[in-house]
Amino acid sequence: MVRAAAWIAIVEDPELRDLGLDPGETAAILLASSLGADALFIDERRGRSVASGMGLAVIGTLGVLAGAKRAGVLGLAHPVIAELRADGFRLADALVEDFLAKVGEAPQKP
Repeated sequence: MVRAAAWIAIVEDPELRDLGLDPGETAAILLASSLGADALFIDERRGRSVASGMGLAVIGTLGVLAGAKRAGVLGLAHPVIAELRADGFRLADALVEDFLAKVGEAPQKP
């Protein structure tokens, strides 16, 4: 059960204030800030901008994939990206092409 995992801490929601984002992103940013988190996992551009502006380090899905490749946990990123997109996750073509080039994978044609 998730609640029994020693590495998970259940904390109170932070006191919300208006950051001009949706409630989930706002809560994530304020919680990361209140906990002094090393990084916040967030993809939405406006949310990343607000979090960065508050001094938080941010990492997105592609950053996690890049880290997994560097660590040798992930062989190829493009199949994971294709699966994410098939499930409705939106990633700009130019962003994906740039990412694949940076991690040493040729962009995949649809």
